[in-house]
Amino acid sequence: MAGKEDNVRFIERIAGLESKLQELKRENDNLSIAMNDLNQALERYRLIADFAHDWEMWFRPDGSLEYVSPSFQSISGYTADELLSSRGLINQLIHPDDLALFTTYINDAISLLNIRQSLNFRILTRTKQVRWCEIRTRGVYDKRGKYLGQRASVNDVTRLMQALGEIRNLSDGKKVEVRAKEKYMRDLESKDRELFSFLMSVSQKNETLQYVRNNIRKLKSPGDNSSNRLIDQMISHIDDSLFSTDSWDNFRSHFENLHPGFFDRLNARFPVLTSKDMKLSAYLRLQLSTKEIALLLNITPQSAEISRVRLRKKLGLDRKTSLTSFMASV
Repeated sequence: MAGKEDNVRFIERIAGLESKLQELKRENDNLSIAMNDLNQALERYRLIADFAHDWEMWFRPDGSLEYVSPSFQSISGYTADELLSSRGLINQLIHPDDLALFTTYINDAISLLNIRQSLNFRILTRTKQVRWCEIRTRGVYDKRGKYLGQRASVNDVTRLMQALGEIRNLSDGKKVEVRAKEKYMRDLESKDRELFSFLMSVSQKNETLQYVRNNIRKLKSPGDNSSNRLIDQMISHIDDSLFSTDSWDNFRSHFENLHPGFFDRLNARFPVLTSKDMKLSAYLRLQLSTKEIALLLNITPQSAEISRVRLRKKLGLDRKTSLTSFMASV
């Protein structure tokens, strides 16, 4: 009797599993249909966007780019793949006087805080020509209402701006351009001075720590293992502070805000440069002395001078070209 009941329960369980399997198959079929519809819709969008006259972009909610249309090349001279793969190209592309406005506009749009319908801004093409563009953004959502980011449409309005007489080759425009550039340079110099002060405080800290470390070493005495271990621990702690990456990471973040694309452009032109070369290049961009650089890199001034010579060779510079002048032109 017990055996029959077990068989019945087994058969019922098998039937239940078969029913569940059929349900999963139906869900899988529905999912396949939905995915097929989505892929077709995406393909239709890409076909339309790829052949659009305007430069189309799709920003994800985190601010990164999902899509850039091929028409970007006809406007800027750069390919869509270059914009997608280079984090600093957008900062290099937007005119320096318009970069802050453009960045604020995009960030506000992505955060759904934008109250401006459009923005006029300038770009510098691959051949360094100035072009006026107009950007409009619109939120992108899926069928369930999930936020997928912002679609941005950029139109080249250079001819329109020329017709309106609002480009800088007119006298009034020149005055505005000069004032804007002067303000930008003043702000940049002020921020550079702040960075310089920050680096000087770091170098002074390093100088003090090096002095303490060197004098602590003199306290070690033969046979006093307990005291020597404590001294070694103190020296190790000081070394950790000297070689900490926190100060550099903080500095690099501020430096890239002031000189966007500097590291990307330098790395693109000279891929052989090491992370130490990049640090040295940034310090030279701020016109730091060899002694100041030595303290920041925790090396001797002689080693810092050797690093400068090696960097010059990697950059292929002749003796007449100043390293600081070269870095200022990057």
